[in-house]
Amino acid sequence: MTEASVSFCRALDQWVMAGGDLDEVLTDFHDHSITSQAEVQAICRAMDALHSNSGLVAAVDKHPLALLTRYLSEPPDEELRHAIVGEGLPLLRWFVTDALAGKPHQPQDLIKALEVLACYRQKEDVSLIYKAILQPLHPQDPSWIGVLNPFRDQHPFLKSFVQALAKRPPSGQAGLAFLKLCDHITTTYQLLPHAFNSPAGMEKLKSYLSPQSNRPLEFAAAAVQSTTLLEPSNREVLLNLADRHPNPTVAFLAKATRAALGDPHQAQALIDRCKDVFYSYETQLKLQEIGMEALIPQEAKQPEFLALAKTAYWLITESPLHHAPSRLQLLDSRELFWLPRHRQIRMFAVKYEYDTPVGEQGIRDGIALVGEITHSLIGETNAQMELADVYGLHCCWELETLHDPLAPRHRTAKMGRNLLRKHNPNF
Repeated sequence: MTEASVSFCRALDQWVMAGGDLDEVLTDFHDHSITSQAEVQAICRAMDALHSNSGLVAAVDKHPLALLTRYLSEPPDEELRHAIVGEGLPLLRWFVTDALAGKPHQPQDLIKALEVLACYRQKEDVSLIYKAILQPLHPQDPSWIGVLNPFRDQHPFLKSFVQALAKRPPSGQAGLAFLKLCDHITTTYQLLPHAFNSPAGMEKLKSYLSPQSNRPLEFAAAAVQSTTLLEPSNREVLLNLADRHPNPTVAFLAKATRAALGDPHQAQALIDRCKDVFYSYETQLKLQEIGMEALIPQEAKQPEFLALAKTAYWLITESPLHHAPSRLQLLDSRELFWLPRHRQIRMFAVKYEYDTPVGEQGIRDGIALVGEITHSLIGETNAQMELADVYGLHCCWELETLHDPLAPRHRTAKMGRNLLRKHNPNF
């Protein structure tokens, strides 16, 4: 064994005897990859001790099982894989079985255990995953997509697993992950027809498109995206529901789907939508996704128009405001050596205004910067500030988000301006 392997085993064994914060114990091993059966056995001893102490398993803000299982997910060779299957997986099954029986557990720990069990593709674990996804154990956890990912390509038990779940499609994020799995295996011709062609599947998809469901937009969007893979009669039922959906994005996705299927009227509607600055960028992204970027008119590709369109898209879909502005105005466009990216970039400053205050802070206006990314420091900058201060604050903020060592300790407009002036004498 290597010195690192010996130290890793020693750290785990000391934790088994003395307890404490496992995350702190493994501080020096966050990037460690196991290479020996002795390490597998040390992990198993730790999991065995953990299983004997249910208080540790359910401790708030502590995730010892997740910390341990991550070392088991990618064995470097067949010998180590065999050791994990023979010694590690049976212990992980204890935790899942306990959770199914209603015993205390942490959702994050359980989902991570299921992810590891799934990647080894053992028959008994397929049954456990099926039970866990249907019970349901934490259906709103977005990590279910990671549990189902190992089923995507040539899984030996794919057919029985999917056919069983098709009779009772899961709820929440687990159901969304299952839908995306079915889309993939249908697209790649691994299993036909699409599992959601069933009566139960259609009821689930219709519920995703129900305005009364109060589900996030991603559910309705996923339902529309799946329609191209369904039988024509089912597809039309869902697209008609999408047409009437109160969220304009859902109705837009239905138009894009029909355009992709050859409807010339819908294609023209998408061209017109590209010319609307508030919905242009979303439309352009969708047309690129479905291979119809040729429909994007030249005027919508102009840098100045695109800067406005990206700002609107960011405000509507990514900002905490989630609201289209009443007005947009291009204030500035200049070439800058943009320090966060360490190269010359064309930057745009876009002013946005709301007729009525929006968001928790009651925002009425602001300035977004569009360059490599689009962002506005909402509440920190406003339309009355000098543009040099806005550029400076954004420079500091982007350096921080990139964990760049040049990021100043405190984000101020003055610090940002000084950084930009060093590389842009005329700034």
